[in-house]
Amino acid sequence: MKPLRFLLYFSAAVFVLLAVAVGVAFTSGFQTWAARQALAGQPALHATLGRVAAGLGHVNFESVHVEPHGAILTLPALSAELPLLSAALSKKITVTKLVAKGWTLDLTKAKPAKPAAPSAPTVPAPAVRVTSGFSLLPSAYAADIATAATVSTFQGVFSQLKLPVDLSLDGVELEGDVLLPPAPDAPAARIHVRIVGGGLAAGREGRFTLDLAVAFTGENLPVNALTVHATLVAAMDTPRTFTRLETQAASAAQGAQFPAGVKLVATVAAARAAQGENYLVAVVLEGKELIDLHADLPADARSLTGTWKLNLRTADLAPFALGRALPVLDAVGEGKFSTDPTFAEIHASGRLDATADQLAVIQPELAAVGVVKVTAEFDLAQTGDTLRVEHLTAQFDGPRPIASVRSLQPFAFNAKTGELKVAEPARELLALKLQGVPLAWVQPFLKNLRITGGDVRGELAATASNGGLALRSKTPLTVTEVSLASPGASLVRTVDASLGFSADYTPQGWQAEIAPLTLGSGGATLLTIHAKAGQLAGKDQPLKATGRWSASLPAIFAQPALAAKAGLLQGDAAGEFAATIAGKKEIQATLTLTNLAADPTLTKETLPTITVGLRADLDASGKISFDSPLLFERAGRKSDLALAGTALPGATTTALDVKVTSSLLIVEDVQVLAALAPPSVNPATDPELRKKTDEKPFWAGLTGQLALALKKVVYADKYEVADVTGTLRLEDGALKLDGVRADLGENSEVKLKAGVTFSGQRREPYALTADVALNNFDSAPLFRALDPGKLPTVEGRFNVTSSLAGSGINAGQLVERTRGDFQLTSKAGLFRGLSAEMVESLKQSPSMLSNALNAVSASGVGALLGLKKEKLDD
Repeated sequence: MKPLRFLLYFSAAVFVLLAVAVGVAFTSGFQTWAARQALAGQPALHATLGRVAAGLGHVNFESVHVEPHGAILTLPALSAELPLLSAALSKKITVTKLVAKGWTLDLTKAKPAKPAAPSAPTVPAPAVRVTSGFSLLPSAYAADIATAATVSTFQGVFSQLKLPVDLSLDGVELEGDVLLPPAPDAPAARIHVRIVGGGLAAGREGRFTLDLAVAFTGENLPVNALTVHATLVAAMDTPRTFTRLETQAASAAQGAQFPAGVKLVATVAAARAAQGENYLVAVVLEGKELIDLHADLPADARSLTGTWKLNLRTADLAPFALGRALPVLDAVGEGKFSTDPTFAEIHASGRLDATADQLAVIQPELAAVGVVKVTAEFDLAQTGDTLRVEHLTAQFDGPRPIASVRSLQPFAFNAKTGELKVAEPARELLALKLQGVPLAWVQPFLKNLRITGGDVRGELAATASNGGLALRSKTPLTVTEVSLASPGASLVRTVDASLGFSADYTPQGWQAEIAPLTLGSGGATLLTIHAKAGQLAGKDQPLKATGRWSASLPAIFAQPALAAKAGLLQGDAAGEFAATIAGKKEIQATLTLTNLAADPTLTKETLPTITVGLRADLDASGKISFDSPLLFERAGRKSDLALAGTALPGATTTALDVKVTSSLLIVEDVQVLAALAPPSVNPATDPELRKKTDEKPFWAGLTGQLALALKKVVYADKYEVADVTGTLRLEDGALKLDGVRADLGENSEVKLKAGVTFSGQRREPYALTADVALNNFDSAPLFRALDPGKLPTVEGRFNVTSSLAGSGINAGQLVERTRGDFQLTSKAGLFRGLSAEMVESLKQSPSMLSNALNAVSASGVGALLGLKKEKLDD
C-alpha cells in the first residue's frame, strides 16, 4: 500500500472516530453520565441529577436535587438557549432564553456553612513607642498608610464588575418558592419569587423585574402578607462593562396592625461617567425619608467622600422584617464621611440622637438595660490600627442621667503598638462620668443569683502619663445598699461599696491599682482591700500582684451567708498576699486573726491569736506544692502546726502527699476554737441520714497519704504526749492508718493500726477493723491533768490491748456499730473511787465490806486493778 493511500485511510478513520466521539458527546446518556460523575466529586452537595441534554444551541437539566448544608433545592427543569460552541471558542455568552419554573428552595433545616479558619501569618510583636506632641495631619500616620499600601485599592464598583466574557442576556424567566423556617420571634414563611426580563447587551439597557410574595404561617400575626416589586436596570457600554446599575424596590405590607397597608420604597444606584462614579442609597416610607446616603469617587480615585442622614424608627421597618423581632430604635442624625481608596484611613463626623429599647432581641442579657437615649457629636478617624479623636461628646440617659464621656483635647492611640500621640501631655484626654449606671444591668449575667442596690456613680479621667496612658478615678466609684440572694436564701444584705483605682499603660508595661476597695454595712466596715497588679512588656513576662486587706469578723459573720457560722462577738482579720503568674504560678499569703472574743454561751475561754501562712506553687503539669504554717498564741504561750506537701488534681481524683508537723501543740489553745464551729448534723442521730446508703466512700476523689509528726502535745499544761507519728493512706476503696504511735511517758507508748474498706457490692459498704495496744501506761498524770484539785482516781501502770470491728451503710452508722473487746492488765494499782463517807460506813459494817469485796473480786476488776483489802482499811 502506498504511503499516501495509507495516510488517507488513517485520516478517514480518525475523522470517523472523532465524528462518533462528538456524536456520543452530544447524546443525552453520555452527558448525564458525565454530569453525574462531576457531582459525585462534590460529596458535600449531596446532589442528584435526572437528565442532561445539550446541543450546539441549547442545554437542558431535569430533576435536579441538591442538599448543601441542610438546605434543599428541588429543580424540576432548567433550559437555556445559548450557542455552546461560540461560548467555548470565542468567550461569547449569548443567552437567548433562560427558563426555570416550579423550583423550591427549602431553608427550614439549613445550617450555616463553617468557614475555613484563615491561617494567620506569624508577625513579631512591634516595639511599643509613645510620642507626645504631634500634628493631626495625615502625614503623621505615614507608617500606617505605608503598611496599608500593600492592600488592594478600591477603584470603584464598576471596575469590580468587568466580565471575563462577552455577555448578552435576554428572555429570562425564573419562578419558584423559598421556604423560611420559624424562629423564636418569627413565624415560618413561604416566598414566591418571579424574575422576568432581558435586553442586556452592549449599548443597550437591560431591564428585569423581581416580584416577591411572602405569606406567613400562624395566627394573630401583625403582618400576614408582604409583597415586593422591584425593577433592576443595568446598562452596558461594551459586552463586558457596565455604566449604570439601579434597583428600585417598592414593598407593601398588610396585616392586623396595618389594615390599610404600609409602603416602603428603596433605591440603590451606581453610575459611571468620565468624572468618576457616584452612589446612592435612599429609603422612603410613605413620603418620609428614612435613609439618605450619597457618595462620590472621582476618576483619579484619591478618595471616596459622602454624606449620610438618618431619620429612622424601628416601627418604620418592622412591617418588612419578615416577622423577625427588632429592637426599638429611634435615630436621627447626619454627617460626613471619607476614605482613601485602600480604606486604610476612614474619617467620619456628625451628630446622632438615638433612643433604644428592647435590646434583648440582640442579646437576652441586655433586657435589663431598658430605655437608653444617646446624644453624641463626633469627629473620628481610623488609620490602620490608630484611632484619632478630634472631638467626641456623648451623653447616655435613661429615666435619669446614666453616664457621659467627653474628649478634652485631640489625641490618637494605636492599639497594636501602644503609641499615644497628644498635643498637650499635661492635659487630660478624656473625662468619663458615671452619673447613675443601674446595678440591675449586671443581673442577667448572674446565674441563679439576684442582685439589688443603688446606681454606680463616680468620675474617671484619662491622661498621658510617663510616656503612656493613665486612667484614674477622680472620685471613687460607689454603689450603695447592695444585696445578693440565691433561690431561697439571702447571701449579702445592704452592703455599700467604694472603689478608688488607677491603671497605667507605658512602653515598659502596665500596672493597675485598687486604692482602696471598701465594703461596709450599717456604718461598720466589713472589708478593706489595697492591691496592685502589673506586667512588664515583652514576651513571657510574668504577671505579678500584691496586696493587703483587713476585715471585721463580727460584721462579716453578721451577713446572711455567714450567719450562725461562728459565734464571735469581736475579732479582726488582716492579711497580705503576693502572686506571680507565668509558666509557673506562685502564691504567698498570710492571715492573722486577733482580738477574738466568743459568745459566752459557747465558751468563756480567752481565744488565741492565730497566724496562718501559705506558699503554693503550681507548675505546668497542674501539680500544686504548698507549705502552710499555723501559729496559735494565748496567755504568753505558742502552739505551732504546719502542713506541707503536694496535690495533683486529675480528671476524677486528686493525689495528695501531705505531712503535718508540730514542735509544740497545746490542746486547749486549739480545742477552744471548736466551740466557734457551727452546729453540725450528727449522722448517728439524724433519722434521714441513718437510712441513706453511701454510694461512694466519704474520701472519694482523694488518693495518697498524710503523714503525722508531732514532737510534743500538751494537755492542761501537765500531761504530755511526745513523738506522735503515723500515716493515713487513702486508696480507691480503702482508708488505712499505719504506724500510728505516741510516747506516753517513761517506757510507755500507744500503737494503733486501723483500716476502713468500702465496696458497693456489699449490703453494708463500709467495714472497719482496728488494733490498739497501750503498754505500761501510768494513769496518775492523766487524772491529775483532768482534775488537778483531786488525787488520781486510778493510780498504777496498765497494759491494754483491743480489737475493734464494725460495718455500716454510711459513715455515721459505721461509727455507731463499731464494737470491740479490751484486755486490761496491771500488776498493782490504787483505786480511789470511794468517798470518805462511804469508807466510814464500810468500817461500821464488815458484812457490807465483805460483800463489796466479793462483788469486786467476782467481777474481775479487783484482780485487774490489783486492789488489796489492807489498802481499804488504812
